[in-house]
Amino acid sequence: MAADYREAYGDWGLVLGGSEGLGRAVAHQMAKRGLNVALAARRQGPLEETARAIREEHGVKAKTIALDLVSQDVVNQIETGMEGEDVAFLMYNAAAEPYGSFLDLDIEEHLFNIELNCSSVTRVAHHFGRKLAERGKGGLVIASSLAAAVGLDRWITYGAAKAYDNILGQGLWYELGKHNVGACSFMIGTTWTESLQRTQKKLGGVFAETRTPDGLPEGMAIPQLPEEAAENLFNQIDEEWLPVIYANPDDVARWNGMVQAPLPAVIRMAAQMQEAWYE
Repeated sequence: MAADYREAYGDWGLVLGGSEGLGRAVAHQMAKRGLNVALAARRQGPLEETARAIREEHGVKAKTIALDLVSQDVVNQIETGMEGEDVAFLMYNAAAEPYGSFLDLDIEEHLFNIELNCSSVTRVAHHFGRKLAERGKGGLVIASSLAAAVGLDRWITYGAAKAYDNILGQGLWYELGKHNVGACSFMIGTTWTESLQRTQKKLGGVFAETRTPDGLPEGMAIPQLPEEAAENLFNQIDEEWLPVIYANPDDVARWNGMVQAPLPAVIRMAAQMQEAWYE
């Protein structure tokens, strides 16, 4: 498997937003398949912990890049951190998740979300997409979310930004595919990450204390483990690159149900689910 990944893609994988949660799990899957791994995020401490674990567990090289993903200079920061190594397989996993009423949140929170979830991923995908196309091989994964399906109460600009990511990944699947480069949108549902746990505790959510609380409202899914999500991603990539890959295969039915049902009913249902989560 390791030899196949090195031959198919190259030597180095890069995970933007790779210090914890799903990004960390994806980095381990890359390393499991023999890729050296570069981890990029804001906080150096968690990056170093994850890099050390990858070296010890998989016997590959791992480097860290502490950077500001919302900087217009983000591409140069990445290239400097790569120290001349080519990025062969890239996942953009970083995200901002402003929660609250659209009108009550400060405009700067909305704009930061758009910068991180839309502008930055465009800069990164454009730069490295060109390099991968020139090399004639590689992989590019853009993290989206089930929140992209419909207008989502209290996460309005987050869902809107993730809809952009979803369409960006789908379009790149076709364009980069003409250059023998794999690309996709990675559709992620509720996942038991450190970020989710922090948000749940902050807002008093139903998953504030445990992943499997008693008395969940009907239809509310138990959060998926990030390791399961990452494994599902690479199992599908090992078989075939699709325009959209679901972190949880069960989410295919959930997504189809949302996009095919009458829109007003779906928006109301999603809003009521948010109320059940936090109230």
